[in-house]
This record gives sequence, structure tokens and C-alpha cells, in this order.
Amino acid sequence: MVEMRLWNPHVKLIEDGNVSTSSHDTSNPAGKKKDDLHTMKSVVAALETIAIMLCCGVFLMLLLLCALSRGSSLMNEEKAVAPVLPPDGIFSEFMIFSEKNSRKYGSKDEVTKRLDAYKSHSERIETWKVSKEHGNVEYGHNDLSDWTDEEFENSLMSKSFYQRLRKNEFLKPVPESLAQMKGEAGAPFPDYFDWRDRNVVTPVKAQGKCGSCWAFASTATVEAAWAIAHGEKRNLSEQTLLDCDLDDNACDGGDEDKAFRFIHRNGLAYAADLPYVAHRQETCRVSSNWNTTKIKAAYSLHQDEESIINWLVNFGPVNIGMAVIQPMRAYKGGVFTPSAEACKNEVIGLHALLITGYGTSKDGEKYWIVKNSWGDTWGVENGYIYFARGINACGIEDEPIGILA
Repeated sequence: MVEMRLWNPHVKLIEDGNVSTSSHDTSNPAGKKKDDLHTMKSVVAALETIAIMLCCGVFLMLLLLCALSRGSSLMNEEKAVAPVLPPDGIFSEFMIFSEKNSRKYGSKDEVTKRLDAYKSHSERIETWKVSKEHGNVEYGHNDLSDWTDEEFENSLMSKSFYQRLRKNEFLKPVPESLAQMKGEAGAPFPDYFDWRDRNVVTPVKAQGKCGSCWAFASTATVEAAWAIAHGEKRNLSEQTLLDCDLDDNACDGGDEDKAFRFIHRNGLAYAADLPYVAHRQETCRVSSNWNTTKIKAAYSLHQDEESIINWLVNFGPVNIGMAVIQPMRAYKGGVFTPSAEACKNEVIGLHALLITGYGTSKDGEKYWIVKNSWGDTWGVENGYIYFARGINACGIEDEPIGILA
């Protein structure tokens, strides 16, 4: 191996390109000059070699970087062999629905289950929009849209409860002194009336996947009656009835007669003290020290439009029960007028609600203003439905109840 010297302390370059030796070496000037030239050539050759090596190194480095870049690109291409296709319309709608309603599905199977339920419900909504079988009604999605049919039906009361409703023990007939009143100070009934305008009705709540509509309707009736009688709105606890009213069946249904009897005797706790959990808890945690809300009396009203309006205008909202058909699940507006055939052959369960008022549409359709317990994304005006009035559609005028607090 040849050792290269890159610098000679006895040699220096001068501006004219000649080589000059050190002033200390004066012997044999001609030979010295020749040696110096030879040394310079060696230095230049060495520098050229180094430059070539550096260029090769840079070139190799660039090749390596290109290879790495190409490898990364190939990996990305490999990942993209099966690209994610743009979601179809129904999937996009479902994702928006899930985000809007703060859904957190626990697994892929759960996502598939909910998507299938949403898709099926969407298809039925389109069918109902076209058919107009139940009046000029608007349909659309709400918080119930990813429920299966079984879950929705389980949130209703069994049809067998209909036979029990007439076997009242606590409810009494309306006394004549209360039945004969008409309007305010004997005036005719107004064309439109709604207790919400008088600020005595609490906001709509959500019963969830629990057949506790009976508890929600009873509690809503008491809340309104108390506000009318005492000038104080109270947010009361439906959970009181689920946990403590053992004559009823919590999420498996109940009837208003037993519920109002319990409230008359024991009262309802505040919702803040006993919040709703959508199932019966092991113990009744209502304390004797709590300030519970009780009622004085509950009356079974006559089964006709005028009797319901009479109580509504003079005393307060009216508790009612009715049969439910599937299209009601997607109600979004208009006067819902279920067909007689559907009310006879397509009933999926029973439901308890609260009539807060009544009116007539611009097309002359008479309706009840009904507060539901399916949350504030359902129906109109944050949880309400305009339901056909005066024709007892799906039994809405069969079991009216009025209470005094």
C-alpha cells in the first residue's frame, strides 16, 4: 500500500505557480526544484483521488436515499392494494347519526347490528312517506333509529295490559261538581289551548329501552298538576315508581291506577335525589326525611272529546293510554291519524302519554297536543306529537285520567 503525503512543510505555492523552497535549504537548487515539482504532482494526484472518492460516496448516498424512498413508496402502495371505498349514502347517514347522538358501539358486531337496524328503519320511513296512510305526516330519523324492532317493542307495554286498565281501585269517577264546568267562568272552550304556554309542563324526558312509559306519564301528570295547584314546577323522579311501587312491574309495564295510588300514599322523590337508571334497583332508597310530592285524588274521565277538553282547560293535563303502530316511531310532524285498520291489526304495544293541549290545523284537522317520553329528538317541538282528536284513534280517548295535587 502506498502512503500519500498531502502536505510537505518544505514546499509552498506562490502566486505565479512556481515552487519555492525554504530559505534554510540552499544546496543543489536545480535538483531541489525537480523534486518539488514531483511532490506537487503527487499532492494533486492525491487530491484528485480524494475528490473522486467523495463524489462516489455522495453518489452512493443518493442511491441509498432513493432506494429507501422507493421502498417506502412500495410499502404505501402495498397498503393501498385494497383501498377503502367511499361509503355509500346510508353508511354516511348512519355515521352522521352516530356522531350526532353520541353513540359508542362496543364492537364491530354491534356496529353491524345497529347499521342494519338503521338501514331497515330508513327503508320503512321512505315507504311511509309515500303511502300517506296515516295522514299528511312527516317522517324522519330520531334517537330511536338504530334500535331493533324488538328493543322498540320492549319499550312499550304488552297488549295484555289493555284488559287491566279498566279494573281501577284508586281512580274514581269525576264528581258532578267538576264535570259540569265549561271553559273559564262558563265561557265556551277556546279553539286552541296548551298548558305549555302557562309554564307548568316540564321538558320531555327519555325512558330508554325500558317499558316504563306508565311511570313517565304518571310523573309528568303529577308535575303539571303540582305546578298548577302550587305555582311551583318540580322535576320529579320516575325511578321512585320503578324502585318502590312493587304493585307495578318497572320496565315490564304498569298501570296508572296503581301508580297514582302509590303517589297518593307515598309521593314522588325529586329527580335529583333519585335519578332515572332505566331498570328496577334492588332496594327502594326513598327516605322518610325526603320532601316527596303527593296528589289529592285521581279521576277516571268520561271517554269522549268534550270531557277530556273540559278537564284539560279547567284543571290540567290529562293522562292517557293508547295503542302504538310502527310509523309512530318515526313521526316528525303533521297530524298523526292512524288508520282504523292499522289500529286494529298492526299494534305492537301499548303506551302511556300526557295530553297538554289541543288545536286544529290549517286544513281543519283536529288534534291533541301530546307529550311523549321518547326523548327530545323525537316528534315535534322537542318530543311532542299532534295526534288526531275526536275519533278515538288507536284508543287515545279510551282511558283519560285527571288528577288534583
